This record gives sequence, C-alpha cells and structure tokens, in this order.
Amino acid sequence: MDTSLLVRIAILILTFVAAGCAHVASLPPQVTLSEEEPSGRAAKPPDCDMPVLRHEPLKDFRRVAIVEALGNRYASEADVLPAVQRKACETGADAIIVLTSKAQTSESATGYYINSVAIVYGKENPAAAGTAYKIKIPQGN
Repeated sequence: MDTSLLVRIAILILTFVAAGCAHVASLPPQVTLSEEEPSGRAAKPPDCDMPVLRHEPLKDFRRVAIVEALGNRYASEADVLPAVQRKACETGADAIIVLTSKAQTSESATGYYINSVAIVYGKENPAAAGTAYKIKIPQGN
C-alpha cells in the first residue's frame, strides 16, 4: 500500500474523530428549575447579572427555587454555570448559591453537574397576586 494513501486515510479518520468530539462538546446543558416559593419579583432578562455565591449570605434571604444543570461529559463549570444563571434570572432572584459543582459519572447521569438555589434577599414573602384569603364574617342576629 502506498504511504501517501495511508497518510490520507489517517488524516481522514482524525478529521472525523475531531468533528465528532467537537459536536459532543457543543451540546447545551440540560437545566431544570423547581420553584420552592414565589419570589414576588418579575422575571429578569436571560442575560441578567446573576451573582454566584459559594456560601449562604450573612443577610436574610429566602430560597425561591432549586436550579440544577447537567452538561455533557466534556463540559466544565465554565460551560454549565451560565445556563444555571440564565434559568435563575427567570425567577427574579437576587443571586444563586452553588451547593454542588462537580464532574460525575454514575448509572443515572454522566457529565458536569451543578446544584444551586436561587435566592431573594429579605424575610418577607409578599403575597402573590391573586392569593385568596378566607375571612370569617360575623353574622348579625
């Protein structure tokens, strides 16, 4: 077999392998949001400046949602965290607290995993619009 033919075949195989890896690395992370309680705030734009905390803040806050994301096996925190921040913006949160951030391989999931909570500052939970209250009205005799 001709050496130049072997070189061409090797280059062709490497090109397909590299193209396949590039495709896998470009898959977007899967993000889920589970509301814990209404934030009482309007949603922010997806590109909002969402602060990322690694520990609970010292001032009062409320947990309004759990935001989890799983990137592909070649992803890193830098690839997955922006998707978590975008999803947290939808809740109207003031910040997110990252509880877990790690590469994982298990039977149920393989990839880069982030578990976080979206928070709003303050203790008060303003009543959501349309909240009904049951009031007992005294009846006159």
